[in-house]
Amino acid sequence: MPNDLIGDLSKVRLFDLVKPLIEGKKSGMVVIKGKEAAELYIEGGSIVHGKTDTVVGEEAILAMMDLDDGRVAFNWQLSPEKRTVRMSTEKLMSNWAQREEEWRKVKEVMASSDAVFSIVVDSGGDDRTIRAKHWGVLALCNGMRSVSDVADVLGRSVFEVSETICELVGMAVLQKEEVAGTPRAQLKGTVDETFFVEVETELKKLVGPIARIIMNDTLAAFEESREAFPKDRVMSFILTVSDQIVEEQKRDQFEKAMYFAWVPMMGKD
Repeated sequence: MPNDLIGDLSKVRLFDLVKPLIEGKKSGMVVIKGKEAAELYIEGGSIVHGKTDTVVGEEAILAMMDLDDGRVAFNWQLSPEKRTVRMSTEKLMSNWAQREEEWRKVKEVMASSDAVFSIVVDSGGDDRTIRAKHWGVLALCNGMRSVSDVADVLGRSVFEVSETICELVGMAVLQKEEVAGTPRAQLKGTVDETFFVEVETELKKLVGPIARIIMNDTLAAFEESREAFPKDRVMSFILTVSDQIVEEQKRDQFEKAMYFAWVPMMGKD
């Protein structure tokens, strides 16, 4: 059989499946089928091509490093039509090994990207420094959304969100919930004009009249209208607007204000 099942990512890391193929100087295609589909091509023990549903090349290999779901097969009869990976395999595997060590620390807090977290109601009363990158994650961890859900809404990688959650757990700001389940229904539908008024008002406080230009340019980039802007793109919109605020302190102030303004909106239709 050309397609040989070599592992299940719920039980073994992809790195541990690919490494023996590299060391054995194998040739063929590693196929991952799960919530996300991906392909990684090896020629004589060198990684030469990779692709997911959305990206190719080294960016795709980076995305594969974070996968923790899917069945993995190896097809030794297939070879890539083109080479998209230019980084040396030695460097790639070194980076991957470092990533695995970082993931090992994450796994001590969460078993998978399906884990669910919520804000600690009573954290002892000690002051904590919440950085800009924390606000989006903190606002979305409501005891029902999984780590992967939070990553999807924010448009960030599962690894980045996982690291942030681990930091917040270490600060006793977030805690793991045993109940799984995500309120995706709350992300359906659209936001009303009130949302954009709040965004522009807060933005104008920080950057002045240019706020209107930033808003219009961002809406144009998203190819959405104010009258029918989907809820599931709101966080990405906030982050895109925020990225255009030059001063870090003002950017942090804007994100903090918008996240807390948006969270109550999540349950409205």
